[in-house]
Amino acid sequence: MKKILATTSCSVALILSIVFSTPNNLKTSPEGLKHIADLEGCRNKAYQCSAGTWTSGIGHTGGVIQGETLTDKEIAANFIQDVLNAEMIVNRWIKVSITQSQFDVLVSFVFNLGSGNFRTSTLLKLFNKNEPVKACGQFMRWVYVNGKNCHNKDSNCAGIVTRRQIERDACLNGWPQ
Repeated sequence: MKKILATTSCSVALILSIVFSTPNNLKTSPEGLKHIADLEGCRNKAYQCSAGTWTSGIGHTGGVIQGETLTDKEIAANFIQDVLNAEMIVNRWIKVSITQSQFDVLVSFVFNLGSGNFRTSTLLKLFNKNEPVKACGQFMRWVYVNGKNCHNKDSNCAGIVTRRQIERDACLNGWPQ
């Protein structure tokens, strides 16, 4: 609780408004960007995430230093770059046509879990075998943080289960209207 109180929250809506008004080459839909930002949360001050990694802004981990504080514009710029990096990974490794919402949740997966987990995942293998229904079902396998099963009430990571359920559903059915 002290870690959370020691951080300064920022507004996801404000950061997204900066992102949407900034010229960029993002291919992730507004719904996908909102999904990532909402579930990552936003903090101006560096903090350690549930995996123990120093993080700032909206899930930004590159070069974050303990005690660092970012402006809203810096957070938006980092978010754009981090999403672009995740998009590049998805575009590199997906070899079949996918829907916009499938692209969005794969970008979210890479954003949250990294390129290594994506490249070696059964999720990717099933997509590339053109088995999207089976592939979408794979999201629910990714509910562990530092070896803790986030289904357990005392795991302190139940948000991961919610995130994966949303991603699975959007993967199968598109974003809710």
